[in-house]
Amino acid sequence: MAFGGYGGLQVLVVDDFNNFRIAVIKMLEEFGCQNVASAIHGKAAIKHCGERAYDLVLCDYNLGQGKNGQQVLEELRHKNLLKRESLFVMVSAESSVSTVLSAYDDSPDAYLTKPITGNTLRKRLDRLLLQRQEMMPVFQQLNDGNTDAAIAVARTAINSGSRYATSYQKLLGDLFLKNGDLDEAEAVFKKILEVRALDWAQVGMSTVKLRQGDVDTSIEWLKKILKDNPYCMQAYDLLAEAYDTKQDLEAKQKILESAVGVSPKSILRQTSLAETAEANNDFSVAAKAYSRSVRLGAHSCHDRLSNHMQLGRVSVKLFDEHDSHASDVSREALRTLENANKHFTLDSQVQLQTQMLECQLLHNRGEKLQASKLYDEVREKIDSLGDDLTLDSELDLVSTYRQLDQKDRADQLLKQLLEKYKDDEAALRKIDQLLEEPVSDHNRKQVARLNKEGIGHYKNKDYKAAIECFSRAKRLFPNHLGVHLNLVQAMASEMKEYGIHEEQMDICLSILKKVESRISTSHPQFNRYRQLQDMMRVLSREAHA
Repeated sequence: MAFGGYGGLQVLVVDDFNNFRIAVIKMLEEFGCQNVASAIHGKAAIKHCGERAYDLVLCDYNLGQGKNGQQVLEELRHKNLLKRESLFVMVSAESSVSTVLSAYDDSPDAYLTKPITGNTLRKRLDRLLLQRQEMMPVFQQLNDGNTDAAIAVARTAINSGSRYATSYQKLLGDLFLKNGDLDEAEAVFKKILEVRALDWAQVGMSTVKLRQGDVDTSIEWLKKILKDNPYCMQAYDLLAEAYDTKQDLEAKQKILESAVGVSPKSILRQTSLAETAEANNDFSVAAKAYSRSVRLGAHSCHDRLSNHMQLGRVSVKLFDEHDSHASDVSREALRTLENANKHFTLDSQVQLQTQMLECQLLHNRGEKLQASKLYDEVREKIDSLGDDLTLDSELDLVSTYRQLDQKDRADQLLKQLLEKYKDDEAALRKIDQLLEEPVSDHNRKQVARLNKEGIGHYKNKDYKAAIECFSRAKRLFPNHLGVHLNLVQAMASEMKEYGIHEEQMDICLSILKKVESRISTSHPQFNRYRQLQDMMRVLSREAHA
């Protein structure tokens, strides 16, 4: 069946290639379109949509310099510049999985691969426009804010046997979820799944279970969805949310790493991975994800100043971890920080933080003269700001002191911060990242729980479980010397019991070397540290005997 209303449509064609744009416009005019506008780049397309409501947007994925089609769509969605009933069709010569999946993150109505013929375009548009035409009464009710009326219209269409019943049901499920009507949503998804195991219905049912508090069932459903269809990006995102609900950040990081492996071009997913990896103190993964977020943000409405700043902060931490990639990552971080003012308006605090991060990176890269000059500028700004430094600026200053080997100044400032923020739990959790042992209530309980769990496994000689537990504690609390020594002791005991492993031996020696640089003879863990040193020497001799 052909759609007969092309003459009344407002259409926008976006393509930087003149010949193709003209060819598509000619096809549309042959279909009967009388109101066709065009744009040659993303910025112009967004301007058009801000000035007029279009019924149909045909947009190429590759638009030359500036925004690509995906970024055009994400900004149109973000700014609500597309009507509920507007159709957005992505057109591209690219058919790679990563490109197609990235485009579908913002739900285009169709994805057409070049070259396209008039016949192909007409058939696809007819199907989309006929469905749009029938569902228009629902869209109009929703546009007027009449959700109950829209639901009634959709149910009437389903009960009358509409050929678009599945689309109505999907819309109903989404509306019920948005309104928190979980029982109604569950009924809709269940009815669909009794007939056919559609991905969106399975994800919908998983969402219902998660919202109902049945997190484990939701996780079980989502794992099955991904096993059957590893390209279902909604399932990855919801599974990450489920693990976040369980406060299992390690599992959340793993699923996000899998997600960006399948679809690497989503800035929001890369940012989520970066933040999660940073929370897990996995700075290598965090740096890579922040780097990708910065690059993807070049023309994206989802670009964030925090991504640029955090790339600098985790790059500093890579030097602390003696990561082999620290030098390469720091070079990119420096460029990013130097160019931050080109993309964002920086207030005095952020300008100061940027300079402190640059100072730390330059010092770690061995560019001491430049670092020293920048440090002098930092001191001048700090003096001018007086007591008006934000907590983030103060923490960056502690880190700067430490990187420049000014330990006394760092310790003095930390002491002042602990007193200043003693009643602020959120601030204390931030300060914890610079302390040997946490002081916030949340983190003290967490490290105590992990240590208790690990010690229990150790006493039962379940060394593998103890090592996993202490390893997690070490990632979360990288400055906690007791946790580091617990891990060494568990690994050493396992090697004494089951034989020496070179990889474990290297980890133990690396940890002890790190502890040596931080521990003093008056430290309560010093004697234990020396005992573990002796134990590792014995194991080392046995390994080379």
